[in-house]
Amino acid sequence: MRPCLQCNASVGNEVKVCPECGASMIPTIGYQAAPAPGPDLEALEKIDEDRRTLGWYFLGFHAVLGVLVWKLSGSAVLAASGLLVLVAFEAFVIDLTILFPFCLAILLLSPTVISAEDADPIDLIGTQYATGQVVFTAGDQDDWDAAIRERGWILKEGDTYRMWYTGYDGSREGVKHLGLATSPDGMKWTRSAENPIFDERWVEDMQVMKHDGRYLMFAETADGNSQLLTSDDGIKWTWDSDLDIRHLNGERVTDRPCGTPTAYFEEGTWYLFYEKWDQGVWLAKSTDLKSFTNVQEDPVITLGPDKYDELMIALNQVIKQGDTYYAFYHGTGTETKPRDWCTCMATSTDLIHWTKSSENPLFPTTENESSGILVHDGENWRLYTMHAQVKLHHPK
Repeated sequence: MRPCLQCNASVGNEVKVCPECGASMIPTIGYQAAPAPGPDLEALEKIDEDRRTLGWYFLGFHAVLGVLVWKLSGSAVLAASGLLVLVAFEAFVIDLTILFPFCLAILLLSPTVISAEDADPIDLIGTQYATGQVVFTAGDQDDWDAAIRERGWILKEGDTYRMWYTGYDGSREGVKHLGLATSPDGMKWTRSAENPIFDERWVEDMQVMKHDGRYLMFAETADGNSQLLTSDDGIKWTWDSDLDIRHLNGERVTDRPCGTPTAYFEEGTWYLFYEKWDQGVWLAKSTDLKSFTNVQEDPVITLGPDKYDELMIALNQVIKQGDTYYAFYHGTGTETKPRDWCTCMATSTDLIHWTKSSENPLFPTTENESSGILVHDGENWRLYTMHAQVKLHHPK
């Protein structure tokens, strides 16, 4: 007999279960439990390797899928959102942790992609513009603006477009005066009853910009140099000064006239692009509009090498979009007069080193589309070309 360790009842030696309390009577002294089987390390490594391989396949699949959805739907929002949902599902449900970095990348890049899409592709500055429609022409033979020439300038202010332009009698020696026209849509223009609004000096080939509540006009003089005019309302103008442009050594640039002035303002600095007998585009800068100093002695945009601008060029406008500067300029390769001019574009990231567009010229040279400038209508960029008449080109 032996006692039950649970209830102390006497139990026979051969009995395996206590009849009183049901406790096991099998002795445990001298016995040791067998160790639990350990993990199969080789199998685990194989599973982990297979999971990583599968993860990389998934990464490639997702990249292709994302681009495909983007291109087919035209919606970066749809592609990014769908891909994010899919990757999140796979990462958390299927437990493909290799996808976590990819999921994070989508989260970080989505705002950039979506914001790029939010800017309508048409709103982006491009090189494809439709054939122009004539929206403004010279006056009658006896009018002060019997002919118009060179670059004019258009600003959209509220619901009104304002265009400053050069008018004259049509003769080569005819004095160039300043005129103004307005329009509700940029297509149907009405001349100001006060035209010419400034006849004290020769004014042609102008650029107008609003800065610190004032209108600034950069224009050519009778001798082909550059001048500055100012106005509080864009109608009554006051001559300010001839532009003082200097070499790096401090001496004034006097070897040739400095014409077709085009100003660009950024972070407290004025950048002035100008041409010298149309033999290239030079760049000078200033902090006070009183004196400009060349950034280098060589032109920043040169002639050629293609025929369309191998003889003469002049810059009309500089616009920045994102990190890229866009320059619209006109050029010619026509050796005989009257020359056929064409509108062209170049890009830069520093205002000094420019790359001409492979799409140049933007219109056939034979169409004589000169002095092109961009005007934003609130939704899209419009391209106006000018010289003997003003044409409007909508983006394609």
